[in-house]
This record gives sequence, C-alpha cells and structure tokens, in this order.
Amino acid sequence: MEGLTQLEKELVAIFLVVGLIFVIAKVIYERSAKERFTLSNILHPVKKITATERQFIAQFLKPFDDLNPKQRKTFLARFAWFKSKKHFVFYGNIRNMEEIKAYVTASAILLTLGMVNYRFERSIRRVIVYPSQYYSRISRNHHIGEYNPRLRTLVFSAEGLKDGFSIPNDNVNLGIHEVAHALMIETFRKPSFEARRFQMGLAKIKELYDSEAFAERLAFSTYFREYGKTNFVEFFAVLAENFVETPIEFKQQFPQLYELVRIMLNMDLNDVGWRVKNQP
Repeated sequence: MEGLTQLEKELVAIFLVVGLIFVIAKVIYERSAKERFTLSNILHPVKKITATERQFIAQFLKPFDDLNPKQRKTFLARFAWFKSKKHFVFYGNIRNMEEIKAYVTASAILLTLGMVNYRFERSIRRVIVYPSQYYSRISRNHHIGEYNPRLRTLVFSAEGLKDGFSIPNDNVNLGIHEVAHALMIETFRKPSFEARRFQMGLAKIKELYDSEAFAERLAFSTYFREYGKTNFVEFFAVLAENFVETPIEFKQQFPQLYELVRIMLNMDLNDVGWRVKNQP
C-alpha cells in the first residue's frame, strides 16, 4: 500500500476487516439457518410453531396423519419457515387470521413436501386475503382466488380457503389450486434437477392434454371438474387438487397421468395414504 496516506491505509484496513466479518457472518448464518443471508431473512426470523398451530394442522390436514414422525417434523419445520417469511396482508373484517395463514402455508408445504425447494422464493413474496369474493382490477372480474406471477402474489378469499379444506375429498381446494400455479412459475427455467424434472413432467402432461384421444376421454369423465378444461394452466392446478385430496382414486382412474404428477412432486402413495419419497 505504498503511496497511501496513513488515513487511507487505516480505511483500507477497516474495509478489509468489515468484508471479512461479513463473509464469516454470511457463511455461519447460511449454514445454521439454511437460507440466504439477506436483510429480509435477518429481519424476519423463523418463529417456532405453536401448540395451537400444531393441533390445528392435525385436525384439518387429512394427509398429515399418514406421514411418519420424521416427515411430520419436516412438515412442521417448513410450515414455520413459510409462515414466518411470507408477508400476509388482510383486508376487511377477518377474525381468524392465524387460521387463514395456516391454510395458505399448509397448501404450499403440502404440495412441495417431496421437494427440496419449498420456499417459493422466486414466485411468492406476499399473500393477500379478503373476507369473501373480491373484485380483481387485473382481470376485471370477481374471484375467490388468483395468482399474480408479475407481483409474486397469491390472493384469496378467506371463505374460499376454509371451504377448500372443510371437505377433504371433494377435489376442490383453493389453496392447493393457486399454489400449483405458483409452483409452475417457481420451477420455470430453474437449473436445479427437481425443477427440470417438474418442467419435463409438465411438458409430458401438456402433450397428453393436447391429444385428441385424451381430450375425448376427459369429455366422458367426471373425475376432474369442468374448470380444468378452461386451459392447460388451470388443468394442472386441478390435477394438483385431485392429487392431494383423492390420490388413490386418481391413480385408479388415470394411472399414466397420476404417475407423471407423482414423479414431478416426488411423492408416492400406497393403500393407506400419502408417502413422501426420499429426497436427494
């Protein structure tokens, strides 16, 4: 550092020390917290799941009972992370805010339980909740739920979310449906193995969906609800609902389609319920 004044040398030394401290802190934080070292993550630490939340999950989430102790532990840890990190915005008179947060969070974690990436860092930044049906300025129509990829925002009606989980096997689950849309964006052009696996499966389902033979079979089947015939994006979201709520019937009626979704989500089932495959 020849040619520098004493003050400049001291400033350089301070800069190097601060840089070294930052690198060490980053390494320690990311290894211990297992998440990126960002200001947002530091300011929003993970809050431990409460006994009330644990009881609530066991009561309303049917597949939770089919998980083994290790898988339940994973689910609860991921549940705590998502609920702590995502920004929830409530409009109107919604009394059961914690319950609604649980419905949204469970939807996100349940659909990605077999995947390594469950954080939706590219696709979900905030969640907006209205008491009931709301008017969307984007589509200029009334909705009970939607996903905005540009704003990375999920929008729900509280009533719609609750109704989706109230009947666990009617293949209508608003939370799962909208999270499935976000998962399509989350994995798009992402270099990870599981993202590529997901997108490859999506392409195969699209090819099947576009075939005349499959379209004819869908026309005569009542298993998937009519809304899935709107377009391919909605069809996949409906598939996700059926996969979560009636996987055994799904496998029986559409084995090829079921197998594609199973591989994409890295989840399997046997005669007694859901089974999450080993993660890489």
